[in-house]
Amino acid sequence: MGISGVREDPPTLGGGASIQTYGPLLCLSRSETLAPMRLFHTSRGGVLPFLLLLTVLVGPFLGGCGGGDADPGPLRHVLLVSLDTARADRIGAFGDASARTPILDGLSDRGVSFDSVTSAAPTTLASHTSLMTGSWPHTHGVARNGFVVHEDNEMLAETFRQKGFHTAGVLGSFALESRFRFDQGFDHYDEDFDELVSVSGADQNQRRGDRVTRAALDHVDRVLGDVDRLFLFVQYFDTHAPYAPPEPFAKPFLAPGASSTSDMHDVDAAVRAQQQAATGQAFGHAGAINAGLRGPLRALVGNVSGQPGPEDLHLANLYSGEMSFMDKALGDLLEGLRQRGILDETLVVVIADHGETFWEHADLWNHGLAVYQTTVHVPLIFCFPDGRQAGHRISTPVSTIDVVPTLCEILGLEVPTRCEGMSLVSALEGGTLNRGPVFAEATQPWVAERPGVWANAGKARCVRSGRWKYVVSPYNSIEELFDLNVDPGEQRNLLEGTPSPQILATRGALRAELATWQEGREPLPARFDSSQMQETLERLRAMGYSGELDSSGD
Repeated sequence: MGISGVREDPPTLGGGASIQTYGPLLCLSRSETLAPMRLFHTSRGGVLPFLLLLTVLVGPFLGGCGGGDADPGPLRHVLLVSLDTARADRIGAFGDASARTPILDGLSDRGVSFDSVTSAAPTTLASHTSLMTGSWPHTHGVARNGFVVHEDNEMLAETFRQKGFHTAGVLGSFALESRFRFDQGFDHYDEDFDELVSVSGADQNQRRGDRVTRAALDHVDRVLGDVDRLFLFVQYFDTHAPYAPPEPFAKPFLAPGASSTSDMHDVDAAVRAQQQAATGQAFGHAGAINAGLRGPLRALVGNVSGQPGPEDLHLANLYSGEMSFMDKALGDLLEGLRQRGILDETLVVVIADHGETFWEHADLWNHGLAVYQTTVHVPLIFCFPDGRQAGHRISTPVSTIDVVPTLCEILGLEVPTRCEGMSLVSALEGGTLNRGPVFAEATQPWVAERPGVWANAGKARCVRSGRWKYVVSPYNSIEELFDLNVDPGEQRNLLEGTPSPQILATRGALRAELATWQEGREPLPARFDSSQMQETLERLRAMGYSGELDSSGD
């Protein structure tokens, strides 16, 4: 049942183009070839052994996004894919040996992967607005979900449309609805969500990955003969809670007899169990939700064991199933573009808006409350149709705000005036990249906000420079320094005890960098639209949550 809609503007260009295709899709990662009996859904909902799927879909096209001896032709189209709540470390190509993500792994093998990407903000709307403007939240003005994007922001879709691209967006999540003016610059904006019912009876304004793919390809079919250049933005939402991967995507990860569905009660139970283990306190019902709105308790920071309980492991397995399902949906999208003859002229860019903390830190089963790697480390892949720099990996820390200037340089577009990112083209060409420090700011909790001050000023924020990451959270008086080379899980705060002079000097330098960045904020005014929050609160109450749920919250 559709609960929103599709906004359609007339195509900006006419006259169909003759597009040559040589049929590239994706090669599989080396690890994927070792497991020939993995099961995946076909486009008709059936199940095929993995080798048969390989033969039918991928076999003839092992050249990659581009490749072979065929002429790739001009770079005419751009596909920007956002994987909502996708942790980089839960993707095969980015280090998870147990992941079942052959499409993403293949893109990485045939493209350029950035291994140290920091999201500007760990929630959907603020992060996506940074992605689409190339600016920090304290510049574009969207502090968190529910704010309205100011019209003075130049969105990436506007930049593309000014240069004659037909711009189309297809959403998987209500967090980017047009009511928040994220649709600026799109000729076509599909927010026709499904009304999904969880096991607890609460609906969600979202759309499953296979339906997102279908909607995107349907639109391509409608406009392909009438437009010359296409910018297609596709958002997948499957790895966002609640985790309920369809079969057979859950089965490889679950214990025998375990359920393949979850709801917010499961998340709440996992959080309460970890809170109790860390503090010795018993939290009442809705304790997790209230702690989420108020932020991690100081007593929990540094005291969470970092080890999963039974509920945590089950949720993580479901999350992996959702990642696998989302990967398949992305593969179907790429195959559909190949069949329509345009993949060989398309630059494919895949990124995530943020990740998700599981059991590792005090922001248990959450994103938005903290800026640990679990929520701000995201994947980024550029896959060119000619296969340039195939398999190249870049370890230099970069930011999600760097995508806009990179695409502008690649395509010869004018960089928006408020863009603060840095082009990554030198790295994409195999050269040296001198990026400088990167930053992130948390968007929760709302109780840390004060009138007359930038909404995120009192929340957690961080700066990363090379191996070092400095974190400060003013509202709960937290200060941390991590050496990510030796402690990628951020389990050892180097500021505890008696820090060495070198550690204190490093803290001083990073503290100054972060202060300069924070003081440079000049946010555009952005009003909060409470209509989405009111709908969300009704869903939470329908699920049995109570307590202090504020309508201004995230």
